[in-house]
Amino acid sequence: MYPARHVQYHSVSGYVQIVSDGHYLPAFWAHPEIGGPFPGLVLLHDYWGLTAFVRSQVRHLAEIGYYVIAPDLFNRQSADTLEQAQTLMKQLGMTALSHVVAALNALKTHNRCNGKMGVVGWGMGGRYGLQTAVVRDDLRALVVFYGLPPELMAAELRMMECPVLGLFAEKDTETTLEQVEQVRQTLEALNRGDEIVVYPDVERGFIDDTRDTFHPVAATDAWNRMQVFLEAQLEVSPPPKPDLFNPGRIY
Repeated sequence: MYPARHVQYHSVSGYVQIVSDGHYLPAFWAHPEIGGPFPGLVLLHDYWGLTAFVRSQVRHLAEIGYYVIAPDLFNRQSADTLEQAQTLMKQLGMTALSHVVAALNALKTHNRCNGKMGVVGWGMGGRYGLQTAVVRDDLRALVVFYGLPPELMAAELRMMECPVLGLFAEKDTETTLEQVEQVRQTLEALNRGDEIVVYPDVERGFIDDTRDTFHPVAATDAWNRMQVFLEAQLEVSPPPKPDLFNPGRIY
């Protein structure tokens, strides 16, 4: 998962609380223990909740040089069935977007975050990421895994300031290929570096190694594409060249 060209930072992680709508909202975050400042990433979970998979993604991205936070949009609840997930989404309602904003602000104001911000979302989280990017002009990157708003308009996509990497599944029963193609056509016309990828013969959830739909080949390709995209858009500092390493220093 970690190409040799990347520094793998020692990171620290754990649960924190952020203020959203006048209340405390739990979130999971991770960041390199030393160095910085680093770009910031907000990770938005799917309708299953803030699962072990999402927490592992928070840690992995911190280890390659990001300050990362994943707000618990369901406030310590999770779903095991689609029926439970639908109930939690109804309870969440439109407060989701204010939670996303709270997470972005928590990172952006941190003294070890350099203000270069991106959002990564899966399913429901990808949908909220798109809706957030429409109304904010301070995002530099958006990665969407198999999730689109049900009525996403071309005019809204054209309003976004940041480029998008969309990673979709051919056999997704919730996001249709027609929807994905409409998004592709709109983004291609903007000519700003957006990229849409559809993985053949895979299902929604292909990157989640805790689910039956996990597809290791598609997951590896998607992870690598995400790394390259985020590095380019957030201008991640390259690792020091071998001849510049100082003996005894930890990188």
